[in-house]
Amino acid sequence: MTLGHFEAGSGWEAQVRQYVRKKYRQDLAGLTGLDPEDLAPLFRGELLPGRPYASILWAMRIKPFRPLEIYLLLDDDPEFGTDLRVFFARKSLAVPTEDAYVFAWDYVALLARYGRGQFSLENRGPGPEWLLLADFAPQDAGPMKDVSLGAREEILEVLSPEVAEVAVRRLDCGVFTGGGRGWEVVWPILGDLSFRFRRGPAGSELAFDSGGAGKYGPEFLLSFAWLYINALLRECRQVDQTLPKLSRYF
Repeated sequence: MTLGHFEAGSGWEAQVRQYVRKKYRQDLAGLTGLDPEDLAPLFRGELLPGRPYASILWAMRIKPFRPLEIYLLLDDDPEFGTDLRVFFARKSLAVPTEDAYVFAWDYVALLARYGRGQFSLENRGPGPEWLLLADFAPQDAGPMKDVSLGAREEILEVLSPEVAEVAVRRLDCGVFTGGGRGWEVVWPILGDLSFRFRRGPAGSELAFDSGGAGKYGPEFLLSFAWLYINALLRECRQVDQTLPKLSRYF
């Protein structure tokens, strides 16, 4: 199913199609010359053996966290040219429409960068050090960080480590450590990007591995941070329903 099957998702689906067919069309055409066996690990994805029709060059499945499951299909039709289709497993409907859209946009935009040769297919994996966002992001990234956290701090302030640990297990993605006065979660976002969210007496801290922080721009880093913090808080609310409710999804 597409984004159009999500609640009020028709507009979001139209935006993704606009990106694919207009803004990134030429860039995505460059994917036809790349080896998908090299591309898939960079997205923590797997190539699927079957193809729904002959013009599909490859189909990739990405499972960021449970229950979200995304399918990217590269189509190279002799008559209509290159197209990238984005589909979701039905169980993904548990994820808010906006979050599903942002994942789709991020993956499309990243694929476009590989297609135009901005990113190398060399996969060095995450870097050996953690870099705090405040130490490398430009000054104008501050408002973007506020969007990533914002009102979510209200929940984070009263969130117990025990609930957070159970939520991470429910997501089937990420490593939880700590407890008491401080805890953290490390998520593998891409094949060469990891994100660490740390919570302690001083508040929340966002950090990225030194390799990924140098490769991806703040717009991607903060977009993924927003998505994974959202996922964590949704699961925490399922574990402990006494937590503050910020919206129908939190």
